[in-house]
Amino acid sequence: MSRWFPSTLAARLGLLVVMLLVAGVAVLQGYLDGRIGWGARVGPVALGGLTRQQAVSRLQERLAQSSLLSAQFQTPRGVRVMALDQLGLSVDVAATVKAAERAGRTAPVGGLSLWVMPGARVAPVVHVDTGAFESGLEALRGAVDVPARDARLALRGRRVVVKPGRQGSGIDAVALERAVLASLADWRPYAGPVPVSPVAPHIDTATAQQRAAQARVYFERPLTLSYRGRSIVLTPQRMASMLTVNMGDDAGELPLTFDNATGRRVLHGLFAFVEKPARDATVNISGGAVTVTRSRSGIELDMPRLLGDLDAAADSDGLRDVYVALRVVQPALTTADVQEMGLSALGSQFSTYFDPSNTARARNIAQAAKIVDGTIVQPGEVFSLNAALGPRTVNRGFDYAPVIAAGGVLRLGVGGGICQYATTLFNAVFFAGLPVVERHAHSLYIDHYPIGRDATVAWGGPDFKFKNDTDKPLMIRSWTGNGVLTVVLVGRTGRSVTYTTSPFYDISAPRTSKDHPRVIYDSSLSAGIVRWEKGWAGRSVKVVRTVRQNGAVLFTDTFVSVYQPADWIKRIGTR
Repeated sequence: MSRWFPSTLAARLGLLVVMLLVAGVAVLQGYLDGRIGWGARVGPVALGGLTRQQAVSRLQERLAQSSLLSAQFQTPRGVRVMALDQLGLSVDVAATVKAAERAGRTAPVGGLSLWVMPGARVAPVVHVDTGAFESGLEALRGAVDVPARDARLALRGRRVVVKPGRQGSGIDAVALERAVLASLADWRPYAGPVPVSPVAPHIDTATAQQRAAQARVYFERPLTLSYRGRSIVLTPQRMASMLTVNMGDDAGELPLTFDNATGRRVLHGLFAFVEKPARDATVNISGGAVTVTRSRSGIELDMPRLLGDLDAAADSDGLRDVYVALRVVQPALTTADVQEMGLSALGSQFSTYFDPSNTARARNIAQAAKIVDGTIVQPGEVFSLNAALGPRTVNRGFDYAPVIAAGGVLRLGVGGGICQYATTLFNAVFFAGLPVVERHAHSLYIDHYPIGRDATVAWGGPDFKFKNDTDKPLMIRSWTGNGVLTVVLVGRTGRSVTYTTSPFYDISAPRTSKDHPRVIYDSSLSAGIVRWEKGWAGRSVKVVRTVRQNGAVLFTDTFVSVYQPADWIKRIGTR
């Protein structure tokens, strides 16, 4: 017995150790089921041991506290700061947490996702909206792109010479996207130059040189334009300024052409005494009354015919006289159209107020009002504000002004202030009793908008849409003046609207205080400048609208707005 007892005891002890290890592993796996494996992190954010919801909350908080969701682009015209959502880039927090959860695990076994090794560092999962990315780049192109210059022909005395073309450069969108994504993968905001690639001219020097010999006949004699006994002579020098190298299918027959922007502009200028633009009927609002200004037909050059005649005459050895033809132009919206559409009655009107001394924001609001003004929404049509406004870019008349960026932070962005237009239009639609197809509340509560009746839009993101479900067209009129934005829907819907607004609920305090603020180092402010942004409590509110027609309820809808708490923020300038 003394021989086998020690070995039996050792075996039992070994079995006990194994059982304890198995039990420990089982307890560990049970604990880690639905949790992130220890050691898993996204950039510097440790997520090990957290549940999925805890990990999502921590990652969202760290993203909001960092400057990761913005980029500083170095351009020849200075540093441009852009929120990544303006470029269609967004971090998918839920997908990122799932990637961290998978790090260091095997495939699910028996319903458990087994943890077998320390978690790894994973990169944020980033989604790219290609259309929004391309549109967002428009805000940078004005500061980066160098247009190519086409080669052209000119006269020196009677000799045809070639003005060489010049290669330009433009943003390399693919390289820029890769650079920003690589920066995000390393958990650092992108700060660097904007990659560029060469842009060739449409007309290169070699092509212009080939056409120079053929073009001599163009400049041998003047061209005469005749209209009702009045003649205008195009000298060879003036012709040289109007002609460009023809790159069309008929280039073999006509080496040069007047069919270009410069040629059209000169011709319109020469015959400004005869051209008269058509005038649309306009629907005017004054004191709640609608008046209609009558339409008028116009007269303009028959440009396609004139350009063709000029090209043929200039390349001919015969007569070089061209008779100028005109054509009648009808207005796009006639007085009869307005009367037939029923656009002589007021549908609804709403106004909001802004600070005109904030010139950039005021300019953006006015530009939005100008673009949308006069839009006709046909019966059954769904109106999209994003589609109507198009990309918010500098070259389309928009300016840099504060916008609410990801994380609830105000940052400069092209088109800041357009959400006020969306809010005003939403309220005009609201009181007209029209169905709202898409509407998004701001992420933060804004106390100068009607409670629960604000709307936010972003190019490539949230939109505001409504449907004209009446049997008549509706017109949108909008304008600004003296710090007031007014949006009017013209065309009576015959509906009445009542609504109720709930008290605020789900009140949540800011995550920071004035004593312990969130600090942001802001390159748009000069060094030494400090600015404070007051924190606001988060809250929710519900607006219920009832729309009636002929006394009967047509429909009822509900608009729920959930506003996140706004941090106390201390901005420190670094420029």
